[in-house]
Amino acid sequence: MKQPAKTIQPLSYERDKPAKQRILEASDRLFRLYGIRAGVQAIAQESHSNSDTVLKYFGHPQRLIGIFVESLIEIAEKALRETDTVYPDPETRLRGWIWMEMQEDDFSAPTLLSRTAAELQQHPIRDKLLVGIEKYWRAERFWATELCTAAGFREPRELADKLLLLVHGTRNERKAFGYDGPRGRLSLAADDLMVAHGATRKPPFT
Repeated sequence: MKQPAKTIQPLSYERDKPAKQRILEASDRLFRLYGIRAGVQAIAQESHSNSDTVLKYFGHPQRLIGIFVESLIEIAEKALRETDTVYPDPETRLRGWIWMEMQEDDFSAPTLLSRTAAELQQHPIRDKLLVGIEKYWRAERFWATELCTAAGFREPRELADKLLLLVHGTRNERKAFGYDGPRGRLSLAADDLMVAHGATRKPPFT
């Protein structure tokens, strides 16, 4: 005898969480999937709540967007700090950074920051949040320049900027070409640049 189809219910533990936590987690999921254009109604539905509750805890949805951007910056900054911890010398840190960028997916923090910055260009709160993203990008540039200098490369700032162009291009390229796109050559392109600035050719980084 054919059994009736079962209705899939939301996971009970999600409903057991406080409403404020559900809203934060739901907004994070939606912003990652669909960008910061996700509105209050969508967030309320995703969090098994309602619009009034979302507004009660967070007021205008701009606050949730701000929390999302701040969390991405924190994750990205942590990744740079971990690179400094994992790899023993400046040149290896640079190569490790490049290699990790090749492994990232569409939802990595640096990639989402690039997408969100583009979305904020037309958003009413663009000034405040873009300043935060641009501050992180400047710190990333300083970090790369310091490593190029410490590694003894010629014209270290020029090399750092070239590497950043490759990395930022990779972050913006992912959705256009998928997993079999030009980013697979990022490590090779970075190695070419390092050799041009005085490094010894190295085998592919793993």
